[in-house]
Amino acid sequence: MALVRGDRDGSYDGVALTLAGFVPFFAYVATASGFAFWLDSGELLAAGVDLDIAHPPGHPLAALVARAFAYLPIGPLAFRVAVGQASCAAIGAMFFHRALVTTLRAQGVRHDLVVLPTALGATWLATLSYGYWLQAVRPEVYALEAMLLAIVIERVIALEARWPTLELTPLYHAGLALGLGLANHHFMAFLTVPAILPTIARVARARGPRPIAIFAGAVALGLATYVYLPIRAATHPPIDLGHPTDLSSFFWVVSARAYQHTHAIQSDPLGIRVVEVILAIAEDLNVVTILVSLVGAYVLVRAAGARRIGLVWIATALFGSLGRAMLGFVRGNPDALGYLMPTVMAIVALAASFVGAVTVLLSADTDEEAAPRGANVRAAGPKPERAPLVGVVLALVALGAGAWQLRVGAASASLRSFTATDAFDGPRYRDLPTRAVVVAYGPQTAFRHFAERTVEASRPDVTILPMPFLGYPGVVDALIEREPSLAGTLRGYLIEGELRQPDVQSLAAERPLLVEMDPRVPISLVETIVPTGLLYGVEPAGAADTDVARGARVREAILERLYADLGDQVGTSRETREQLVWLHYMDAIFFARVGAREAAQASVARGLALAPEAAELLALRAALAEGEGPIDVTPFLVASPAP
Repeated sequence: MALVRGDRDGSYDGVALTLAGFVPFFAYVATASGFAFWLDSGELLAAGVDLDIAHPPGHPLAALVARAFAYLPIGPLAFRVAVGQASCAAIGAMFFHRALVTTLRAQGVRHDLVVLPTALGATWLATLSYGYWLQAVRPEVYALEAMLLAIVIERVIALEARWPTLELTPLYHAGLALGLGLANHHFMAFLTVPAILPTIARVARARGPRPIAIFAGAVALGLATYVYLPIRAATHPPIDLGHPTDLSSFFWVVSARAYQHTHAIQSDPLGIRVVEVILAIAEDLNVVTILVSLVGAYVLVRAAGARRIGLVWIATALFGSLGRAMLGFVRGNPDALGYLMPTVMAIVALAASFVGAVTVLLSADTDEEAAPRGANVRAAGPKPERAPLVGVVLALVALGAGAWQLRVGAASASLRSFTATDAFDGPRYRDLPTRAVVVAYGPQTAFRHFAERTVEASRPDVTILPMPFLGYPGVVDALIEREPSLAGTLRGYLIEGELRQPDVQSLAAERPLLVEMDPRVPISLVETIVPTGLLYGVEPAGAADTDVARGARVREAILERLYADLGDQVGTSRETREQLVWLHYMDAIFFARVGAREAAQASVARGLALAPEAAELLALRAALAEGEGPIDVTPFLVASPAP
């Protein structure tokens, strides 16, 4: 017997659904920035505006969505693309709300005074949390993916609530959304598959292979978005990471092979990584929500009617958490939190189910107490039901928690005053010498160059060598085709695995050559560079001590200006603070290597002012306090941060 009638929604449902989506949407738009965020936001902004090929798996759907919103006649391009993600996050919130309403009614809750406030508050609690909110205010792929997976889950729950039914359209809708999700962020989509497999199996047993074939066709239709990659790559776009023009390179890009062994934190035991994921979710939702969700999961699987729906939510939460933990979890990393958006929704849904269970239990007790002794309550026929007071109170608590989340999320996730990337872009991009070549070791540095070239359409004379991506199919060939003078340097790099000093000095004699300081910069190259802006300029004839001293003074003045431009963002933006710490750390390593101890100590002091417990900086400070001249910095080196 169906748990929920298909025509149940009424006018109040429409009001609640509108509030579920539009309150987050306006909150997101009000807190979005006109500048792209750190990490890979700059690359995804450029890929959307110019319809480029982003890093594996290519993210074709995200590029198409970003391009559509880039046409909006409002604000800077970065803001327009962020509005696109805000729209996706808000639509996802509305589907999540519908799934919550269906879940509560499948439990047997018949009171709108309980169902709608509970579902609305739970929706806000999840979608206004820091991890969810941050994906909705920056150019990224996670809000789009969360929307698609929310559609998948809502459609499957709608089908389960009406089962048995001849109307299988919700399954086909879920298939199309799943296919599109696979064409956007396939790992997150794969993590949702276990939650819907029981439903697919149930349909196959009851209806045979035809509905499953239609479902598979809908998935394939969504996956067809990947056709965009070879078509666009054939036109040689400005960003073409992987050049997927043949089957080999296409599968290399789509499979994201480049990132399958790059999670350094994988060496930690899985249990520790799971605990880190749980702690991150608890920071977003509060420990009370986690505990209540465990009770909600228990009551759902114990309720015969709603058990199938409960298993959908439980599987979403379980596999989402384990999947992110298996990759390795970095606390505070916005991208890592993006993976957890479906998990957060599932946990909140389970917590909301607790309210439903209490309401159903109290409603049953109220009916029995109100009936005359010996009377058959079921035989009395339909009659108006009063919502139990405790159920209404719990629903209002849920609504209040969601409203409170609006305040908390706005304080922690807002990018309204974010300008940090623009402050860095001046000395790293706009102020570079004419015809400069930049050797960028950090993925984020390359991404910022991509974004500036697209957004400002300035400095076409500047050439970027994105070192992390030179091993990607077609990247080196494309660079040499555009800049033949780079051929010797790039081929030498491919042969040796690092930049060769003669090649670099030869190129520096022809054009200004700047290098981003990084642990992977060869020692032989360190002897030829001096601080220039926020980068290091290559001296064709080698660098003298006087050149280094002069560069240190220039660097100090530029840092003073940078800090002034950043203002309060130094303390309020974690990602900006990490950029500064890394910059000071690399400066300290360089100055220590060449024996400029006073400049090295100043760089260490700047870094420790931002990260007082940084072990490498503390150890380097101690080493600099002893002796004179250059020191071996090998013991103090750590890997460069991921994008």
